[in-house]
Amino acid sequence: MDRDWKRLGRAIKAQREHLGMATQQDLANNAGVTRQTVQSLEAGTERKRTPPTIGKVEKALGWEPGTATRILSEAAPEAAPRFAEGMPLRVARELSEGQVEDTEVLDLTLPGSKSRLVVVFKHDSEAADMAPDELRAALQEWTRIQRALRQITAGDEADEA
Repeated sequence: MDRDWKRLGRAIKAQREHLGMATQQDLANNAGVTRQTVQSLEAGTERKRTPPTIGKVEKALGWEPGTATRILSEAAPEAAPRFAEGMPLRVARELSEGQVEDTEVLDLTLPGSKSRLVVVFKHDSEAADMAPDELRAALQEWTRIQRALRQITAGDEADEA
């Protein structure tokens, strides 16, 4: 599977700026890595494997562990119709247009059920075509939505206890 290092670079930069870290050095200091590491990640430099420092960068950005790997391995937009097979036409159209930025799989089921809720966060346009402020606002909105969804599942777990 191809890994999209450019997409990861854009996401890192947008989150860094969203958090008020004006420079790559700010992120490097917060993550305990070199500025060159951040510069290379934000530039989308192709790599054969994920650098061992990525966990530090994720933590400094406030991301869950594995977020960078998910961003790297997301299917290209043209692969969306495959995921839409068997879906109602309206859902297939939504999954086929725009660019998927992230997903969240939540367990909002009754005990013993094997169903899951999948939330797909998409843009109508490619992230590369978005202005940095627009991308930053979209990522901020997604972060807000993820927190709200996680609170719902945490509330369900507390109710079961």
